[in-house]
Amino acid sequence: MDRQEHIHIVSAGDHVHEAYAIAVRDLRMITHTYVFADTDLYSNAARDDERVKAYKAAAREAVNRLKEHAASLKTPAHLVSISSPALDAVVQAIMKIVSDHPAAMFSFDLTGGSKDLSLALSTVSLWLGGDAYYTFFDRKGEGSPALLPVPGPAVANIPVNQNYGRILALLYRAPGKQERSPRLLPRSYLHTQLESFYVPVRKKGVKSAAPPARKGPAVPRLSQGTFTNLLSAMEAGNLIRQEPGPEKSRREKYFRITLAGELALLLSETKPRKR
Repeated sequence: MDRQEHIHIVSAGDHVHEAYAIAVRDLRMITHTYVFADTDLYSNAARDDERVKAYKAAAREAVNRLKEHAASLKTPAHLVSISSPALDAVVQAIMKIVSDHPAAMFSFDLTGGSKDLSLALSTVSLWLGGDAYYTFFDRKGEGSPALLPVPGPAVANIPVNQNYGRILALLYRAPGKQERSPRLLPRSYLHTQLESFYVPVRKKGVKSAAPPARKGPAVPRLSQGTFTNLLSAMEAGNLIRQEPGPEKSRREKYFRITLAGELALLLSETKPRKR
């Protein structure tokens, strides 16, 4: 039986090779390493002073040493360039990695990199349910990794509430298609499309009165109020966002899937992860 893939993602900085050495020593066997680096780390801007230039040079050298360490362990190490805004670029890169390794477990090291990059990786770690670490170095240069406590479960409630996944799928791709083609769709269209597939989700501990006996199977009804609650919850979770529609449809609300929603949909459609 093949062992589960373990993707370790680190943010590039001048101590990244030292943090990586600790990670491969303490974590479960890492099978793939991805180094996320800010785009400007590999270029010197005119505004950079000598201190910034020295840091960039040290960070690039640290990345090279990490790759050498990974090569000695026969572990593939990939450099991923992250442009601004960092969150969008990180989500896009993570989506590609998850697509290539759908059953992998994830861990993150946020020790290096810019604040924007580390914050973006921290946010994505919540969605993936992966452990996030930060390595603290003392005056002697000795590192001590700390596991960052995070709340949890990952990927909202999409596996529990199938209606979320259906709405995301409608916004992500055209019916019958598999390729990515995000669409701006009116609320009325989403309601009509979801109504035929609507699955009621009952709250635990709440008992409802027995429905009157009727002939034939009961068909769940998606009320406008319930649909509004679904959309509101998804907006609050940054899975979808409301945008202006065509000029002729000012009274109609239009929605589009977010990058976080695309990642959530992709994760919900992959095979369950083993722990």
